[in-house]
Amino acid sequence: MTNTDGLNAVETVKSIFHQMSFPSDFQRLQKDTPSSLLRYANWRFDQLLNADHWLPSSLIDAWPWKAKSRLRFGALPSEVLAEILKHVHWRDLLMMRQVCKQLNDVSRTRAVWTSQYQSYLAEKEFRLAAEEPIDHYSAAELESWVSQRRSADQEWGITKHLVRERATSLNDDWYALSLVPGGRWLLATLRDGSVLCYDLEDPEMRSIVLTPPRDENNELIYSVTVDIDRSSPTLRFFMVTYLMDYLPQPLTGSLDLMIWCVNLRGHGSSARLEAHFLHSFPATEPSITVISISLRGDLLARLMYTPGFRFYIEVFDWRLSTESVHRRTVIFPRQTEVPNSIRLLPGRRLAFVSLHNLFVYDIGIMVDDRPIAPVIPSSPSEHHWALSDSNGSYHFQLCQSNLDTEAVTLVLISKQMIYQLVIPHNVDHIPHLVHHAEVPRPCYMYTAGREKVLGENFKSILFKVGVANDSESGTITRCVLVVSSTLQRLLCARCAFQPILTEDIGRIIIKADTTIFVLDTSRYRVGQISS
Repeated sequence: MTNTDGLNAVETVKSIFHQMSFPSDFQRLQKDTPSSLLRYANWRFDQLLNADHWLPSSLIDAWPWKAKSRLRFGALPSEVLAEILKHVHWRDLLMMRQVCKQLNDVSRTRAVWTSQYQSYLAEKEFRLAAEEPIDHYSAAELESWVSQRRSADQEWGITKHLVRERATSLNDDWYALSLVPGGRWLLATLRDGSVLCYDLEDPEMRSIVLTPPRDENNELIYSVTVDIDRSSPTLRFFMVTYLMDYLPQPLTGSLDLMIWCVNLRGHGSSARLEAHFLHSFPATEPSITVISISLRGDLLARLMYTPGFRFYIEVFDWRLSTESVHRRTVIFPRQTEVPNSIRLLPGRRLAFVSLHNLFVYDIGIMVDDRPIAPVIPSSPSEHHWALSDSNGSYHFQLCQSNLDTEAVTLVLISKQMIYQLVIPHNVDHIPHLVHHAEVPRPCYMYTAGREKVLGENFKSILFKVGVANDSESGTITRCVLVVSSTLQRLLCARCAFQPILTEDIGRIIIKADTTIFVLDTSRYRVGQISS
């Protein structure tokens, strides 16, 4: 058969393969011998080929078989099998490895898993990508990347789920955690201002010092916020380390806002993060607490709370702010609001979330200003758009934000409801709120994404909820997460901090006392079939 004949046959054979309906049959036959599976595959293939409408005689004559009765699935050329397997469900692809050596070999090729990778990205409504360009990954690495996420998506909807649990101990100096999008790198700030980095793909979860200590005062509380550089083909992000709780006495030099650029170095199991210092400037007013901070490009915004129960939002151009001059603008929301968080948006806009309302502000012209706390005026700043709650039905908490080419989507939870606020990049288009799902009472939702929700019921039992993109809005079912007795005891004793969820990989991070617990909902293992 010529190459042209083979290419012409691909689409026809694909349609035949999609009619073979492997999932239920293969799960029943998983424990059979490979020869039994091969006989079964050939029987199903023959059954379909014997239908007159499947293969025209002209196409059969083009294949190197002498009679229709001799057509066998295992006899297809490897290049045709590869084209077929590119479009097979990932679980079927893993199961078919038990059929014969040829299918085992073809199912492990890079072309097959490159197609699986691209198909997975195309299905997602939110931006998702590997840490490096796809041509840096081997077939086995692409298989691991895709199958790990596919498995997590599938397992998230199982009614009662025993997760894979790992733990690592911390010293008493630790305070705050931040998970880099993608789910592999966990950042932990210490009370001396240094940042540790844990590789969660490492079975031993070893850590390295990402940034050095800043101060010897162990009464200070630091945190970290990151901004992924989407223009870089390899993982790179900007990171700001900052003081969350301020002491009553004046603070000086070493407590500046510090911005770092963090790059991925190496590949695979030898990969590591490497931080380079970029800039710092003092912005430490005494007795003022940082409620929330957001970083996007050259802009850094922070929501500040004063001892007089008043608040304001500062937006800095961090590259142009110095010890003597702050390039900034200040936004003053209504002082009757109960502040929750802020998020910088594309198009030089900012979202401010309070308990009952959400406001979108245009970031005005920045001016050089003295590095002191502003005077809060009597009238609030003018907002561009507002989602107002006149009857007190909303209790907003901003969970996650997802960026795509046309809009940014903020995921909000309010009591038992999950909402998506879609804010178009075009400032002339009005944002709109979508009711996404409702979680049954009684429960408390920790965080929610576009597809996954994590919460706790009244018995301190963790639950998860999978929300399909194509499902209609309505009530959804909670699924219990089965954790170790040690972690469950800490949850019941209220010794655990609010969990962190990375949506794409379904990984959950919980800090309880001086221990980090890592819960993986994916059951995939390289070289194994998920049962």
